[in-house]
Amino acid sequence: MGIITFTFLFVTAVSIDSFGIGCVLGMKRIRLALSGVVFIAFLSGLGFLLSSYMGHLLLPFISPEYADRLGAIALIGIGIYFLWQYFRKPESSKGDPWLKPARVLNDPQTADVDRSGGIRGKEVWLLGTALSLDTIGAGVSGAFIGVSPFITSALIFLATFLMLFIGIKGGAKFSEKAESISILPGVLLIIIGIIKLA
Repeated sequence: MGIITFTFLFVTAVSIDSFGIGCVLGMKRIRLALSGVVFIAFLSGLGFLLSSYMGHLLLPFISPEYADRLGAIALIGIGIYFLWQYFRKPESSKGDPWLKPARVLNDPQTADVDRSGGIRGKEVWLLGTALSLDTIGAGVSGAFIGVSPFITSALIFLATFLMLFIGIKGGAKFSEKAESISILPGVLLIIIGIIKLA
């Protein structure tokens, strides 16, 4: 698989959740300012960049022969975890979103903690943290399989911004499909991992 195609799939896998979440927010008429969208996208890109460099710090201690395979196995593991989170959604939607940011991925409207009809202030941090959880785990794995940290983080920033923005704007139209979109990140990460293992 070419590096461009591989990077595209990788970026899509870790940012497509933003589209589904944006659709739900749009459907529920929960407002999120453009500056908030930019900040959330920035957190996702930064999360990947920092975790990717952490992965690079570990590379000298891992044989090049095994680094690629270890990264692929880690991606498969992360993908399986995402699928597990998706299918246990009713259970995982319980609890304080401040203590369990991952809850926001299963029930995006919980990011509007004060039920004001808009996500602002600390709530933007909450939603951004939830969406960056995908990128943190993928960043370490990406370092092992040779993904460019800076270029990929920039693409994740751009993709997250576009998907979240378009999702919010088109929420009413895409709301019925938003639920099924949430399963794609896990599936794509598993596929990427299997391809790298082949």
